[in-house]
Amino acid sequence: MSFYKQLTWMMVGMVAGHNGRSQLALSGWATTNNQFSISHKLVYQLEASFRSDTKRQYLQTFLLRTGAFVQLNSQWSAGAGYCLTDNRHTIGGITGYGAEHQALEQAWFIHPVYFGHSYKSFMRQRLRLENRWLPNLVKDNDHLTNTSYSFSNRLRYQIREQLPFVKVINDFNKGSYVLLQNEFFFNVSGQQYVNGKWFDQNRSLVGAGYRFNRHMDVELSYMLRLIKDAGVGWSHENLVQVTALSRL
Repeated sequence: MSFYKQLTWMMVGMVAGHNGRSQLALSGWATTNNQFSISHKLVYQLEASFRSDTKRQYLQTFLLRTGAFVQLNSQWSAGAGYCLTDNRHTIGGITGYGAEHQALEQAWFIHPVYFGHSYKSFMRQRLRLENRWLPNLVKDNDHLTNTSYSFSNRLRYQIREQLPFVKVINDFNKGSYVLLQNEFFFNVSGQQYVNGKWFDQNRSLVGAGYRFNRHMDVELSYMLRLIKDAGVGWSHENLVQVTALSRL
């Protein structure tokens, strides 16, 4: 059995085990993340994501994120950008889409992690502040209308570990790798406009990817998404994500 078939069966087993006897709720995400070098230190970034509902019947979310960052040195980067998130909402039996707008500021720290003298992996830590303008939707006859926006700030901390299957001496330019990732979400202001919670979301991810060359990666991953609702409990969502990454 090939490595990718083993990974697929592993992800299916994780999803099935977590859901137990309940009906499988599994979202699908397709994401593309592209970086374009403008100069030696300045990089433009464009990301798009299409996300289904848990029954994979319709588009739940469309996300478009764009911006630029500066490579400060071999380990540190910092940047800013804009994100449009168009979400599907249902109010009083009427369904429609409402756009959230974000300004964002973020910083990355990337460093190798050595295991003995002959193997190293790559760890990235990212801190992102999202300034969110959330739509206030109301039912208007047979459609939803946005009446105004509410403002909230959200802080996200992500740690991502990339473990190549090949021995890496200097740069990792080709080959398969395992991906481990976790991200925490904190509402640092305007909690009353979301769910009233400070810490309200966690995303844990495991996956695998293949680096074709220094310009192109493709990843297949499983994510368990835990979301704090407006009450006292947590809801969960299972999702499978396919991601294409380019560096041009």
